[in-house]
Amino acid sequence: MNTLIEISHQAVERLMHALVQVAIKPEDQPIPATIKAAQYHLEAGGQRVRAKLALHACQALGIKSEDAVRIAAAVELLHNASLVHDDLQDEEKVRRGVPTVCAAYGKDVAICTGDLLLSAAYGALAEVSDPTLIPALLRCVHERTTMVIQGQCSELSAKDCAIADVSSYEKIVIGKSGALLSLPMELAFIAARKTQWCPRIQEAAHAFGVGYQMVDDLEDLREDAEHHNLNIVLVLEAAGKSEAKVSARKYAQQYLEQSVSLAESLPSKSGAMLVEFALILGKRLKAH
Repeated sequence: MNTLIEISHQAVERLMHALVQVAIKPEDQPIPATIKAAQYHLEAGGQRVRAKLALHACQALGIKSEDAVRIAAAVELLHNASLVHDDLQDEEKVRRGVPTVCAAYGKDVAICTGDLLLSAAYGALAEVSDPTLIPALLRCVHERTTMVIQGQCSELSAKDCAIADVSSYEKIVIGKSGALLSLPMELAFIAARKTQWCPRIQEAAHAFGVGYQMVDDLEDLREDAEHHNLNIVLVLEAAGKSEAKVSARKYAQQYLEQSVSLAESLPSKSGAMLVEFALILGKRLKAH
């Protein structure tokens, strides 16, 4: 990561914290629990994959650094909102090595914290330097957020009704993961007024998202089987596939290769960060 991206990444962290604290007044003592919980969640860290995708694409396309930071913050806030709500629904106790918001602050605060992070994402885009871009940016955010919500609902339904076909698995994963992986680059291209590339970005990011989930599934197979979670190996077994693990590895490799090919075809090397992430995942896959 070059110096400019590193500086922008630090600016993204500052902006996210500022946006969740925007409603704090000097007389607010103590700080509201929801704001404390949002700060707590953000401070737990994470890989910030979506921020990196946004910052790199924006830099490649010549987007102003201030706008790049706003776009990156928006997608990270959306992603973290989904994590807080996912942990609540899945009753997860630990994330990133620390108690989840739900475990640390309770269910009610967790619901409000996810809502706050979601709202902050829209706030991040409110100050984009060219106001004529805001309608298209917000429309894209709403569409991808809708996909995530539908994907989460479908995954929850899958616990009650086991899935036995790969196409249904892919649809759920594209909604849950692919949508917020395409969004960083889509917003960058909207800001650059190059929206004709958005369909290809979606294809590349969706392929990466499915490959990413399959690699995770192979690593988490035992735990997913115990909790009846959606997992590609379990889906293939339910479909009667022999050597389901081997098939899952092949599927994952195909998706990652597809993602690399599509990302490499994007202009100005704007997909290079996605290529890098896909190649890293490919190495993880070989470990299996």
